[in-house]
Amino acid sequence: MQDTYEVVVTQAGKTMFQEAFYNYMGLLGFAHMSIGGRLGGLTSYDFTSEDGSVSLDITNVDQSHFKLTVHSTNISVQPLVLDALTEGVADFLEPFYDNLDVDSAGSKLRNLISQLRDSFEQTINILK
Repeated sequence: MQDTYEVVVTQAGKTMFQEAFYNYMGLLGFAHMSIGGRLGGLTSYDFTSEDGSVSLDITNVDQSHFKLTVHSTNISVQPLVLDALTEGVADFLEPFYDNLDVDSAGSKLRNLISQLRDSFEQTINILK
């Protein structure tokens, strides 16, 4: 089985996804290795575990857009992408929540963070 997910994003999207995906794959127990990265060239991150391997390739499309490609020959990548995104957004929101006076709006944000963290958890449990 080969599986590939591709998307073109802005610099901010690239930075957020790169950090979220890197952190998420570490939580799943994948070891990583970075390859390349010359200006305007391909940067690749390879993540390996006993379950298989996944790569994240980042290429420049133009001055402000990047193509992100997540690829695996033996792991379904879309569930990984979905859970990395939701975990990443929750990680982004959590420090803001931690510094709020908790009221009904703060409780809604806490619930949103919890829902994001639990959104795709069952899909990924097969890798844990």
